[in-house]
Amino acid sequence: MRRLIGELRHPRAVEELCAVAATHPSALVRRSVLEGVEPFLATHPAARELLVWLLGDDEDFVVFTAAKMASRNRIGEAYEELEHITGPANTALFHSTKPVGIGAAVVATAMGRILGADDRAERMECERVYAETGRLPAEAALGEHWDYEPEHLPKPAPEGMVLVPGSSFVTGVGMEDVVHPIYEVDDAVPRRTRHLPDFLIDRYPVTNREYDAWAGGDAAREHVLCHPDEPEGKDHRRGLASDPRFGPDHPAVGVDWFDAYAYLAHHGKRLPTELEWEKAARGENGAHYPWGREFDPAALRWFGAVFGEPASLEHWRDTLCTFDDTTPAVTTVPVGSYPKNVSAYGVADLVGNCWEWTDTNFYTRDRMRPMTSGRPRPEWATAEESFAVIRGGAWTSMAEELTAYFRGKDLLTDRHNEIGFRGVIR
Repeated sequence: MRRLIGELRHPRAVEELCAVAATHPSALVRRSVLEGVEPFLATHPAARELLVWLLGDDEDFVVFTAAKMASRNRIGEAYEELEHITGPANTALFHSTKPVGIGAAVVATAMGRILGADDRAERMECERVYAETGRLPAEAALGEHWDYEPEHLPKPAPEGMVLVPGSSFVTGVGMEDVVHPIYEVDDAVPRRTRHLPDFLIDRYPVTNREYDAWAGGDAAREHVLCHPDEPEGKDHRRGLASDPRFGPDHPAVGVDWFDAYAYLAHHGKRLPTELEWEKAARGENGAHYPWGREFDPAALRWFGAVFGEPASLEHWRDTLCTFDDTTPAVTTVPVGSYPKNVSAYGVADLVGNCWEWTDTNFYTRDRMRPMTSGRPRPEWATAEESFAVIRGGAWTSMAEELTAYFRGKDLLTDRHNEIGFRGVIR
């Protein structure tokens, strides 16, 4: 089995195999597939996701295999999961923590090797740096992985896409930036410095014209490149297609996470992670808005442009409840309608008009791993793995939601007239 897996070449085959292995009833199969996909850890996100997932397996020998692979390959995505098992080094310095025995030894060794630390003192210093900055050593590449090397990106950038060059950048905010927020933004604190290699991102969100041309064709009906966990018999056509307020050049809203995934897969792209989205929106220095630090109500499509300035949170809610087939007369607007709403890289419409789906789980901050298949809706619809981060705010948003650091969330199967998407190549 391991030899056959190692001969796979199509990325979708690797992804499907990992999805099957994650919940396979045989622990031997789970471990064998994990061992078989080790050669793909550097190039296939699904292989890394399977490794992290199996660190929580019920069987010791599966967990040990995953931890040793994380150690050998310095898989930064595994670090936080390993830390949950035994705790940081300073906790275990003067007393043992549970669990104890082989598992604790394997996990502690893996954490040290991911950090590049040879002893406990060095590991404690690395953990201190990580706690302050959110950065692991570059070799561990926490949270971000690439299907191919950045130098292999298409050159010049395909039409409609923008190159975001590799660099360190500021993500999140400091408490001093938060002044009496209406919405909680604790999950955007603290301000940290992260690093991303080059990537390409769509200049504008995907439009209704672009999306509908695909959704009405054979590719959408055949489901060849759709997510393996997509609901059976899914119709990718927008439910809002008959509403004239959402015009052809407006962002494609009324699509769920699976719709966005499928459309982008058929176009050789994927959803951005929230770090990619945030860097594209804020630049290297962590601007609060694509155009700078101060909110400009004339620079974007938001609640104030649709209904007028909200008098209070209650007024905002009451006004949104008036939405029906004719109210308001204008909802979203065509992409590119606000020339000021452009980031330092030339990426447009990143705040306002529509929220945008990302490939990041709201709770874990890992890549999305939907697990709806075979489960009753009440179970998966409330599970943490079913909620994706959305970014940027929409035509219905108050000012507090429209910063480039605000983290929204939504159930991956919801199709709202406020959420659209754009793609990346990395």
